[in-house]
Amino acid sequence: MALTLSQIEAFCLVAELGSVSEAARQTEQNRTKMTMAIKAMEKDLGTALFDRTGNQVTLSEAGKAIYKDCQSMLTAAQRIRQTCRQVKGEFAAEVWIARDDSLPDDIWLELTHQLNNHFPATSFNIVLASTGDLANLVETEQVNFAFGIDYESTDSAMVTSHPLGKIRMMSVCRHDHPLAAKRRVSDEDLRSAMQASMVYLNEKSNPELQPFSRNYIGFSSFDYILSSIQTEDAWGVMPEPLIKHLLRQQSIAVIKHTYGLLQEDYCMFAASGLNEHPATNWLADQLNDYLFAF
Repeated sequence: MALTLSQIEAFCLVAELGSVSEAARQTEQNRTKMTMAIKAMEKDLGTALFDRTGNQVTLSEAGKAIYKDCQSMLTAAQRIRQTCRQVKGEFAAEVWIARDDSLPDDIWLELTHQLNNHFPATSFNIVLASTGDLANLVETEQVNFAFGIDYESTDSAMVTSHPLGKIRMMSVCRHDHPLAAKRRVSDEDLRSAMQASMVYLNEKSNPELQPFSRNYIGFSSFDYILSSIQTEDAWGVMPEPLIKHLLRQQSIAVIKHTYGLLQEDYCMFAASGLNEHPATNWLADQLNDYLFAF
């Protein structure tokens, strides 16, 4: 009996969730059917793929060894399906796009209107998401594509990150904050002042996102971080496109610290191996042109 795609899909999902019951619930399948699929796969391969403890399962050594290859097989299957749809002329009539708030809302509003004009046969759903959740939304197929800062430097067999340009990240505070008056800000100065920092649910021990200050509050959007900088005497790291007008008005100031100015990649996230929709290629080009100005 040969391995089937449904068996590999069941194996990868259970490996990711650590529970057959949860995998069955998320896919609205019968738990027994999913268990049988995994047992059939184990029988065909002649080895246990999971270590079982009560209702929890963890990958065995054999399971760990084949997990990435199984993910690659699922990606290849997706690519084959999409290629066949494209050969038949079945381009997506609806595209879901997630984006973070590192670029101004008016830029996205303008680009959305242009998308509708350039691709009238396609419906676009653009949702706002936290920066760190973008790759996960693509990997779990909740959206087709995502755009934003790649804090995690995504390294996944399921998701590819395409850099579109660099964004300058600036440590800033309100113009009348004590930090703004210092000619040189030390590490201890920053640790002693309240920080508004970026957080998100799937954080993977990213040292870049660990709060620098001993006194901090975390938000999942740059908009909330900026609001705290302006109203709560906090400092924080902000993308230049969002604060350029405030810097010109001198209502906020760049902190004179060694790491006051950094750069991050602004990327498009897509499922690995899949061909981009023509509309997302157009959108990526527009964002690349916009970022080049910075």
